[in-house]
Amino acid sequence: MVQIKIKAINQSYIVVCSYDDFTECLTALKERLNVCVKSHSGSFEAFFRFSKPLCTNDFLQLLQCMNEIGVIMLGLKQESEKHDLMVLEQNLTSGQTYEFDREVLLLGSIYADTYVKSSESIYCIGTVSGNIDLIHDDCRLCASGFFQANIRICDSVYQNVTSFAPAQVYYDERNLITKELKEEKMWAVQ
Repeated sequence: MVQIKIKAINQSYIVVCSYDDFTECLTALKERLNVCVKSHSGSFEAFFRFSKPLCTNDFLQLLQCMNEIGVIMLGLKQESEKHDLMVLEQNLTSGQTYEFDREVLLLGSIYADTYVKSSESIYCIGTVSGNIDLIHDDCRLCASGFFQANIRICDSVYQNVTSFAPAQVYYDERNLITKELKEEKMWAVQ
C-alpha cells in the first residue's frame, strides 16, 4: 500500500509518504511530482516526510529521482516513533506563533490573533479563537468551545468555526467536520 499526500504552502510543497514497499512508493511519487512539475516553469522546492526510516540505498534512490524530476529537497523527516503527549499549562497569547511536532494537551485557551501550526492533534481544555493549521489529515482539534476560530487541516481551506459546546474538528475529504461532544439525552431533557 502506498499513500502520498502533497500540500502546497508558500510556493513550495510538503510531501507526506506512507508505504509498505519503498520501490512502489518511489514510482508513485515520481508520477505525482511530475504532475506538479508541469505547473511550474522549472524546478520547485519540497519538504518530505516518510512514515518509515529510509536506509542509505533508499535515500540515494530518492535523491536521484528528485534530481531527475527537478525537485529541490528542503528537508526530510523520517518517522521513527510517536512522541509523548506535551502538556502545556498556559494560554497561547495573541500575536504569537506556536509550532508543535507532537500531540498537545493545552490546559488553557488559544486567543484571537494567535497562529498555531502542528503536525499532530491538539486537545484544548479552554476555548479556541486563533488561527490553527494542522498539517496531516489524521489530526484533530478538540476544545471546550470555538469562537470564530480559523481552522485548516491538511489540504482543506481555512474555515471559521464557532461552537458553544465542547466539540472536535476533523478532516474528511478536503472538508472540515465539526462534531459537538454533548450528551443527547441531557440536551433533550432541557
